[in-house]
Amino acid sequence: MPEFIKDLETLLRTHSALVDPKKSLHVYFNRTDYGCVKDYPVAIVHDQKRIKEEDALQYFKKNCLLDEEGFSYDEYPKDDLERIATYAPKYIQNAGFMLATTKDVPEPTFFNKFKGDYWKKIQSTEGLEAVIDISALTTETSACEAEDALRAIIRKRKEVHQLKKITFVWIVEINGENENIPTVMKHYFEDSTMVVKNARKTYYMGWSDPLQDINMRYFVCPPE
Repeated sequence: MPEFIKDLETLLRTHSALVDPKKSLHVYFNRTDYGCVKDYPVAIVHDQKRIKEEDALQYFKKNCLLDEEGFSYDEYPKDDLERIATYAPKYIQNAGFMLATTKDVPEPTFFNKFKGDYWKKIQSTEGLEAVIDISALTTETSACEAEDALRAIIRKRKEVHQLKKITFVWIVEINGENENIPTVMKHYFEDSTMVVKNARKTYYMGWSDPLQDINMRYFVCPPE
């Protein structure tokens, strides 16, 4: 078990009911030795030809976010990345939360493998510990619906090849309990799962160290 899982367990079990982990998990990690960033950029659109909406394209151009040939840069200031996420969210990929080994969280740098790539993706995960995604589901969510939500996240994360090298954590928040979630957790994370209670909420947590070890071949609910 990665060491930070115990920190996650404590944070989920003891946080105030007035605080939403989906928005503030990174704040909790201030109490630990780890660094944590919300909405950490892991990919940005590569070529202006991929930007279909005129207002989004003009935003990139007016703010000098593309080079003379119309390609995105390898690096951006943090403020620029945050504004792209606000004004052109289709053209940047952010991970829910990125956990780093120290408080000094590495700034992302991007690269494209081929000229025609849609995305320019982070070059390295050096100094990064884990990517954490949190989903708010309900007591009525079926196993198939939970599986669909998880597989969509895993596919998105695995598209960014560097992320396959680090730990992936999925946390499901339920206002109550849901007996279907452990079934999905067990299928994809085997014994690397945990259930945490906090007042009326239940947090189901599963992790894979690293992400690439998750087997996507088999389903809880096979496609028809």
